[in-house]
Amino acid sequence: MDSVEVPATWRGSDAAYVAYAALVRAGREPGEDFDYQPRTQGRRMDLATEVDFTFRDPPGLALQVREPYDSHYSGIQTRGTDVMARAQLAGQGMTLVMLDNDRLLQDPDWLIAEALQYREHSWE
Repeated sequence: MDSVEVPATWRGSDAAYVAYAALVRAGREPGEDFDYQPRTQGRRMDLATEVDFTFRDPPGLALQVREPYDSHYSGIQTRGTDVMARAQLAGQGMTLVMLDNDRLLQDPDWLIAEALQYREHSWE
């Protein structure tokens, strides 16, 4: 992937900006098709409100950028948090797709195209 310049005004991780930019390139309109909400204090506390991206088009989709530590850490706390987030969002009729930081930085357009089809390619 070419180097991406993250605007100084961006609120969130660099990887979340890469996902945001790929969504825009895929023809999705911020505020219309999807909403972005940066995480507040690292780990999610209220899982439903701290997912990075939620969608109206496609309906019921949520995307969560997994930072490098989360992508490669196999501890029970990280896995448990992911399971709880999926279950909580499923109860609201939403599908959560994880976007691993490494894969997102390698090929953001492909990974976002897959995610928009509810397909996940996380390292798990």
